[in-house]
Amino acid sequence: MAAGSERALRNAGLLMAQRVLDVAGVTLFAAVVPRLLGPAAFGRFALLTSVSLWFALLSGLGAVSMLTRSVPRMVAAGDEDGLRRLATSMAVLRAVTGSCAAAGFFLVATLLLGEPDVVAAAFVAASVLCRSVGNLSFALLLGLNDAARWGLGDLARRWLVVALVPLGFVVAGLRGACLGLLGAEVAVLACALWWTRHYLRRNAVDLSRRHLSPFLRIGSLFAVGNLLLTLTQRSGETLVRFATNRYEEVGFFGAAFAVYLTVAHVMGQLVSSLAPHLVAQFELGRSDAIGEWLERVLKYLVAVAVLCVAGAALLGRALVPLLMGEQFVPVATNVAVITLALLTVAVGSVARLQMLVLDRPKALIAASALELAAFWAIGFPLASRFGSLGASVAVLPASALYAWFLASTARPGLPFSLRPAAKALAASVLFVPLIAFSPAWPLSAPLFVAGAAAYAGLLLRLRVITFAEIGEVKRILGAGGPSARTEL
Repeated sequence: MAAGSERALRNAGLLMAQRVLDVAGVTLFAAVVPRLLGPAAFGRFALLTSVSLWFALLSGLGAVSMLTRSVPRMVAAGDEDGLRRLATSMAVLRAVTGSCAAAGFFLVATLLLGEPDVVAAAFVAASVLCRSVGNLSFALLLGLNDAARWGLGDLARRWLVVALVPLGFVVAGLRGACLGLLGAEVAVLACALWWTRHYLRRNAVDLSRRHLSPFLRIGSLFAVGNLLLTLTQRSGETLVRFATNRYEEVGFFGAAFAVYLTVAHVMGQLVSSLAPHLVAQFELGRSDAIGEWLERVLKYLVAVAVLCVAGAALLGRALVPLLMGEQFVPVATNVAVITLALLTVAVGSVARLQMLVLDRPKALIAASALELAAFWAIGFPLASRFGSLGASVAVLPASALYAWFLASTARPGLPFSLRPAAKALAASVLFVPLIAFSPAWPLSAPLFVAGAAAYAGLLLRLRVITFAEIGEVKRILGAGGPSARTEL
């Protein structure tokens, strides 16, 4: 396997290891924060944080997509001065757009959403600025094919939030929880700037239109698609708030969606970590090699989605009240429903990677707009009638439309076989009798473990996953990698 492929696979493996810790952080957050805040206060906190992500992304100008495509070319050409000029200029520009986004969030939170605590809203607004600037540095690391360190930003943020938000709430209520969120973002920003200091130079700032417009032109269309996608992913709390006018229902949806989004985020990060390598392969005309990567990634993602759906159905009713408290029992049903959408997320994530490699942002915009429109058109009446459960149900058709549109558009440009992924999905029938039996806790835990083991065995028997693949992955992950910093 070529060095570039091994580095990409090693980065993906390290990201997966990080995400295990990330899931542990989500679990601890779910066990502590909703119970501590209570349904109403947690609903307010979830609403503020979800809307803040809209504005953080709005300030991004498509930096991840733009740097993923531009930086590998500069690295290949040895253009260190050009890379420093681009990184520094984009950082300054991001500070300006981040400040505007923070001000916009504060106005929306206090005037439109009616948040009564303006100090709490100001703390979250400041976190928007910190996140906006920090994410630019992490996007640069991804472009440098340092996806492992790119993923550390989210992991650090997760655990800092777990530590600081409960502490802040105990000291100063919701205002303190929002201050804890700000503290986490400040710490992550400091790490981001330190890790990319080699590429940030005061004398390299060039905000001229001539310099930035070619790069912004690449990123702006991807930015629109990313914004629409995030509006779909993070507007559920707002939809439930307007449909029910009950912060408890907002909290029930927000808690369930956080579980789903954690796994979806893992899928998205794994796929994004491959982008620099696949873009380089595409530039060399190696479409067949790209197809092999896409085929392999999709079958793994489908397998992960199947295990998550089975786990939510078998374990959710027992684990949710155990972790969050009896007040959050409705979250279990929401989680069981909403995790079904992970199957479509697997398809959509791979199709999105294809579009990034092919440089077709307009299809991403169309797919994201379709998903957003479908979610609100279906979700608002369902949420008005069934509360958070109705909004959870609406996630499924909206996500399916996104995946179908993007996959049908992307596949002709970079075709690959869907048969391994289809086999991984078909093998999930092993879980049907277990879920139908619906065993009570604690019997459901060993049954899920047994079902997962049988599922893995069937995947090996069907050669969806082979021992040769497993051995190759173990060899690469155990071999160590190049230094974290990419030399030019």
